[in-house]
Amino acid sequence: MNFIFGIAGMMGMAIAALLYFIPAIIAREKADFKLIFLLNLFLGWTIIGWIWALIWSFEKEKAPLDYYKAGYPGYITEKALKLHELYKQFDAGVITKADYDKALKEILGDLS
Repeated sequence: MNFIFGIAGMMGMAIAALLYFIPAIIAREKADFKLIFLLNLFLGWTIIGWIWALIWSFEKEKAPLDYYKAGYPGYITEKALKLHELYKQFDAGVITKADYDKALKEILGDLS
């Protein structure tokens, strides 16, 4: 009989853990997942912390900041990615100096 109570107790604990971590489960695809998980883990027992984590897990993702858009300093353009790839090929010895210079002029165009 103790065996049955032991299994029932273990199943009850598993269900309780699943219910406790519902906010983290809902937020598993969000950028703020780690923060929501930590809030849920450490303050979920306070009920207010659990509700806070639950509301946060349903919150809509914020749009990226403007400095990630084209035209802002620090934005990586397609041209910069091409230059980086070209340099990696040259550095690895895949292309010659003449090919590198020719491709460099094609990518950059006439800058003078």
